[in-house]
Parts: sequence; structure tokens; C-alpha cells
Amino acid sequence: MRFGFALKLVTYLFAALGLIALLLGTTFSAPEAMLVIVAFALSWLAEPPLLDRPGYSRFWNIAAVVVLIVQIVRAMAGEPILSVGVQYAAFLQISRLSHRKTAADYQQIAILGFLHLIAGTVFSTGLDYAVVFFGFVIVMPWMLALTHLRKELEIAHGADSPVLRGELQSTKLATPAFFGGTTLLAVPLFVLTAAMFFAFPRVGFGFLSNFGVRTQSVAGFGDDVELGGFGTIRDDPTVVMRVKPKEQAVPPPRSLDLRLRGTSFDRYSEGRWSRSPIAGEELHRLQDAYIVFRPPKPGDREYEIILDPMDEAVLFLPEGTVSMQLPATVRAGRNRYRRIMRSPGLDLRYGGRVQGPLTYKAFAKPKPNGFPEDIPKRLLRRYLEVPSGYERVESLARQVVSGVSNPYAQAQFIERHLRGGGNYRYTLDQPDTEGRDPLQVFLFEAKAGHCEYFSTAMAIMMRSLGLPARNVTGFLGADYNPYGAYYAVRNGHAHSWVEVFIDGRWVTFDPTPASGQVFAAPSGLAVKMRQVIDAMRVRWAEYVVEYNIRDQAKALRGLAAWYRSLRGNRGAKPFGAEGHSSGKSEFGAIPFRPDWRWFVAVMSIFGVAVLWVRWRRKRRRQTRAGRQLDPNRDRAVRLYLSLESSLRSAGQARPPDVTPIEHAEELDRSGFAAADEVREVTDAYLAARFGVEPLPLHDYQRLRQVSRGVRSKAKRAPSS
Repeated sequence: MRFGFALKLVTYLFAALGLIALLLGTTFSAPEAMLVIVAFALSWLAEPPLLDRPGYSRFWNIAAVVVLIVQIVRAMAGEPILSVGVQYAAFLQISRLSHRKTAADYQQIAILGFLHLIAGTVFSTGLDYAVVFFGFVIVMPWMLALTHLRKELEIAHGADSPVLRGELQSTKLATPAFFGGTTLLAVPLFVLTAAMFFAFPRVGFGFLSNFGVRTQSVAGFGDDVELGGFGTIRDDPTVVMRVKPKEQAVPPPRSLDLRLRGTSFDRYSEGRWSRSPIAGEELHRLQDAYIVFRPPKPGDREYEIILDPMDEAVLFLPEGTVSMQLPATVRAGRNRYRRIMRSPGLDLRYGGRVQGPLTYKAFAKPKPNGFPEDIPKRLLRRYLEVPSGYERVESLARQVVSGVSNPYAQAQFIERHLRGGGNYRYTLDQPDTEGRDPLQVFLFEAKAGHCEYFSTAMAIMMRSLGLPARNVTGFLGADYNPYGAYYAVRNGHAHSWVEVFIDGRWVTFDPTPASGQVFAAPSGLAVKMRQVIDAMRVRWAEYVVEYNIRDQAKALRGLAAWYRSLRGNRGAKPFGAEGHSSGKSEFGAIPFRPDWRWFVAVMSIFGVAVLWVRWRRKRRRQTRAGRQLDPNRDRAVRLYLSLESSLRSAGQARPPDVTPIEHAEELDRSGFAAADEVREVTDAYLAARFGVEPLPLHDYQRLRQVSRGVRSKAKRAPSS
């Protein structure tokens, strides 16, 4: 590969990584990001003679000032300062890429790319940034080496010399061996970076950290939800949550019929559910345990939930949850516990910003049979409201429960009427309402819809019978990810159902036909690839994004326990134990407990390996020595090096693009005082180095004295 093209290609790779790190965050809108990409691509076309025009350089200098003024004005007008600054940093990189003429320009591009990568840590903490960082570790040694070579060539030959242009076309520098050797430099760089990261964990998030949190928007968990919202995301494979049941079957089933409750709605009007703005209360906390109804008991089911940040700070809990556990975040070296608010309707929402996925545990009763709730009178009236003009819906409800007075049986009859018997069918197609009430169109005309229509129909029908009811949104179902050993909840699992207040408890009913509840787990190569990537994303968040001083302390305790195991644990208690020495610690049993003989064996193997490496190096030196020049050629090389040293001292250094014989002839033509001596030494060097003439030791010593006398003779010569 030509050196000039290699430098250009590596420069663009490095700059692209920096710009991608910026674009991964939320600072750029879609049009702005597209503009940066197009400008980046067009800058590749900037080549001489365009770069050599004075007007071209003047244009970019003026543009830099104008854009800076525009960004300052935007910041003063209320635009976020961080966004304005990052956008200008991206413009500067485009400007440098479009104006790369000298080694200094390439060095500025490298510095900007590095700064962009650092800024990217503020805007993105996901797995995509990890890919960018690994690419940066590999490309950085190439960038540093090539820009340094370009700078040295410019110093030796000049920035505009024909010799430099020839070197840029050379294929002897940017060889596969060069790229392979410099790539190896990435190994110690990565090791050093990893060591620094694990040795100095984060003790808190800076004030800029919340700029980089990207949240997902999922319909149905805000202050209102419109009929038809979930149907549009039924096929969305985006994972929003991962669930790890503490106890599960072996082998684990491909799908799990798990209901995760999110938000409830009390008011319905014209095809839209909404929540009444009633202040909630803070959950009682015991350290990192939050009591929803009662503390956990033996026999309760335990679930670990990893929730991606969403637009709404909703906590999703399995059916029958009685308490939950949410670890504290570490800020400034101290534990900071989150506030969790419970609003009427059992809506749980967390406070505080999130840097990545939120991990918590839920403890649920093994057989949930509803849950009690103290309902404010104003809200109880809302749970009984039926919009005007719904007499036909009330008539249908009374017809379905004809002759039944038990509230629970009435709810079952209505659920069965909507869900089974062939009266209604599940579909993702939106009913054509043409300005009419969507619920009545669903019940009496279309008789087909998705979950929101079924749950809304049952809630309104139960209210028309005088039973408090509400619409609930959450997720139903999860697919097993074998690469991460958890169940993944997708956007497509979003669901809607009904809770009816019977005998002082809220009881769950799901009137949606079975075909519209838990979909079969998807399969195929694309699904497996998404599962692998999602598992990697979870590991990245767990071991990198959320790594803090508490995790470091845990790791150090584990290392201490391992070290004691190497000593055989003689007379010592396991770490964390007080009154026993069972060979276990809080990290579990230590499976490997070697004594001093293991240590001697390992050190012996290490010693043998060191001796073998030293022997191999000695053999290589002997082999290289056998391939060295014969004595005549070796003396010739040392002789001419001595002559060049004298010529440099006399101010007559040989340029790199001039051969020894050409230099000797040029000195003769210019009247150099020691031109004859230079010619004599040069002829002897060429004859012995490339010809067949020998250079005996006595001739070498004599000519060495001649070459050393060149400088003194040149100094004694009268100046012209």
C-alpha cells in the first residue's frame, strides 16, 4: 500500500471513530447527524491542486470563525451549551479533514479524534461505544506511527519537495509487517487501560453523565394511552427488560408466561385512558429493601430484573410482588438509595437519573390471588365512571351475566365472553371507526382488535355493572436467551389487561384471546445474533458501566480468599467467617487448595521456560551473526560511516537522495578542499562493499585516518 494512501485511510478511520463516539449520544438530531456523515464523506475528495489554492484555505478559516459565532449565539439563545460545543467540535474535525496538507494537519486530526472519543464517554455507555473504543485502541498505534513518519519526512526533505512526494508514493513503508507490528502495540495499551479502569473505579457520576442516557419510548406507560398503541409495536424485537428467575426448570423453557405489571389507568373517554393526578407516597425502605406489602418470606419467588431506561421511570413487577430490592448507587464514595414512589393504582416509579440498565429484585407470592389497596373516595368514583352514550354496552354486560349475582362470577362470564366462544377475534389491524366511538365499533361491528380493545371493553362492562375496574398496562411473556441465561422481554410483549375490585382486593382478568397474549418465541439466525448482542450488552453494563468501588471491594475480597487458599488456610478462618473454619466463604466453597508443592512445581516450570527462551534468543543471535557481512564489506560500511560523520562536521552532509559517488563528484566540482580524500575513501568503499576488491585491515586503518582528516583539512582551507 502506498504510504500516502495508507496515512489518509488510517486518518479517516481514526476520525470516523471519534465522530461516531459523538453521534452515539443524543446531542445530534437525525438531520444534523446526516449532515456530518455527508460532509465527512465529501472531505475525502479534497486533494491537490484544490488544497494548494490560497482561497480554499481562506474559506475554511473564515468558516471556522463564522460557525463559532453562530454556535455562541445559539448558546446565548438557550441551546444546551454542551450540545453546541460538541457540534462545533464535529465541524472542526470536518474542517481539518478537508484541509489536510502537512503533518501538522494530520496531528491536529488525531488530537481532535482523541478528544471526540473522550467526549463520547459522556454521551454513550452502551455496547456500541465499547466497539468504538476497541477500534480506537487498534487504530491509534497506526495513526501515531504514520503521522510521526510523515513529520520526519517533512523535516528531512521539506513539505513541498519532490522527494517527499516520491516517498508518499512509496510502498516500502506501509507494509503488512508494519501494520501487524504496530497492531501488537494495542495489546499493552488495552491491558494498561483495563488495569487503570479496575484499579480506579468510578466513585460517582459527573454532572454531565445524564446527557448520555438514551431512553426507550414504549406506548402505554405515561399519563395516558390511546386505543391502538400496542398493536403498532407487537412485532418490535427491541429488548426492554431481562428477567432471571431464581428457580427455573432444567432445561429452561423457550418462553415464559410472565406478567409484569407497569401502570394502571382509571379514566376512559373517547378512546383514551388517563391517570388521575393524585400524589403518592414513598415506599418504606430497610437498607436496599423496599416494602410493597410485606417483607419477603421463605417460599416467595425471587426474580432479578434488568430494566433498560425508558421515557417513563416505571418499575415493572411480577404479579403478586410483595417487596423488592434495589441496590444503592455509589456517588462520591457513598451509597445513595433511590426514592420509590407508589401512586394510587399501585404505580411504582423510581427517582434519580440512571446511567445504564436498572437492576433490581422482586419477591412475589407463589400463588397471587389479588392484592388489597386503600382507595381514595375520589379515585373510587373514577373506577366506576362510564362515559355517556354507553347504554348499549351496559345492556350487553347485563345480558352476558344474566342471572349471575356473584361479582367474581360476573367478571369470569364477561372475560369468557370476550376471550372465548368465537364472539371476538384477535387482530393487529385497526378497526375503521370513521369518527365513531372506537370501543362500540369494536364490540358491535368489527368484533376484532388487539389487547387494548379487549381490556377496555371488559373494564367498561364491569363498571356498568357497578364494580370498580381499571385498565392495566405492562408486559406479558418473555423469551429465553441461552447466551445470557435470562428471559428477554421485548417491546412486542407489551400487553393490556383488567383489574376488578372484588371483596376488598384487586383481581386480575385478561379478556384478550390466547392468540393475542403470549406469542411463540422467534427463531432463526437473525434472532440468535440479536440474542448474542443483547447478552454482550448486558455483560458490558454489568461489568463496565455499573462498575464502582463496591464491586472493586468485592473483587479484592475474592482475591484475598484465593490467596489464602494458596497458603492452604493453615489455622486461618475463611474470609468473612467468625466462628467456623469450614473452608467456605461468602463467595462459596474454594474448589482449589494447593500447598507448597504446587508452588514449587509452578516456579520450576516458570524457570524452565525462562531458560528455554534465553537459549532460543542465543541461537537467533548466532544465526544472525552467521548472516552478517563478510569482513571486507563490514569494514567498508564502517569506513564510509566514518567519512559521513566527518562530512557532516564540515557542513557537507550527503542528502538522502544522493548516492555516495554523486556526492563525491559534486564536492569535486564545488572545489571542496578535501575532495580528493573523499573520492579516495568513496572508491574504496564502493569497491569493497559492492565489488570484488578486498579491503585489508591495514588499508582500512589508513583510509580511516584519511576520512578523519577530511574535517580538519576543510577547516584549514581558506574561505572564498
